[in-house]
Amino acid sequence: MSVTNAQLSTSAVALAAGLSESWAWKARDEGVLVEPHFEDAIVALRVYAFVSQIVWPGSRRPRSARHPLELWQSSAVDAARQAVDDPLTTRETALWVLEDSVYLVTTPAERAAFDLKHLEGRAAFRIPIGLWICELPDAIEDLPRRRRNRTLTRASV
Repeated sequence: MSVTNAQLSTSAVALAAGLSESWAWKARDEGVLVEPHFEDAIVALRVYAFVSQIVWPGSRRPRSARHPLELWQSSAVDAARQAVDDPLTTRETALWVLEDSVYLVTTPAERAAFDLKHLEGRAAFRIPIGLWICELPDAIEDLPRRRRNRTLTRASV
């Protein structure tokens, strides 16, 4: 479901993700965004901004303290990044984030099976990454031309 092979600047990734540049710099410092950036970085940044703010019931996490990414958070970002190029990804694809795991589900049957198998009495977040991926062409097209860096493509990396 890849959109384009054009390289994007860090600020373009943040703009296309609908986030402030500070999120992109934070993601870069955490190793979530590594240059060169392509369309998968936009979805990865959105997921990173989402999961980095989750505090699970029963957990204490001071807002002022620095919090390195936990394994489940890194897994969520990686799963979202891989979904961008996955031919099975559709508009309905969702990323389910649980305290100890992440799951990609697409079809109604997968959603029902996931619910029965994993959600009973557990807290979970559903991230609509299929929708976010479908929005990528418009988000990239809406970027100001000066924010894009088309000198390098994924094929030449």
